[in-house]
Amino acid sequence: MRRYEMAQTVATSLFETEAAIDAALEKAGLLIALTASLRREHGLSAVLGHEGVGAIARLIEAVGQARGHAMVAHSAFAASAPMIGVKPATLHGTGVGKPDEDTKPTGMMPALHLVEATA
Repeated sequence: MRRYEMAQTVATSLFETEAAIDAALEKAGLLIALTASLRREHGLSAVLGHEGVGAIARLIEAVGQARGHAMVAHSAFAASAPMIGVKPATLHGTGVGKPDEDTKPTGMMPALHLVEATA
């Protein structure tokens, strides 16, 4: 296998992984929306299923963190591609462009800041 083919195989698998993570986020978000909607439509207590909704919320957080790790992996693979003689821009991906600015994903969540209400 040539170096370009090797890099393209890794890139294709990475793009598929990123798409699967996004699909998981979408499905989990829809699940929370569905449970809330059905509960309201049928006049059920918020106590019913609350533990399950909380678990899905934690799942979404974990998948969101996994998405950040995938972006870090993507950046690391792109940085190492020239070391094997491949330009990352020549690899076929999703067809979706990246932001203009040179953002470097860190895999870390930004710190939350308390916003005080003004009266």
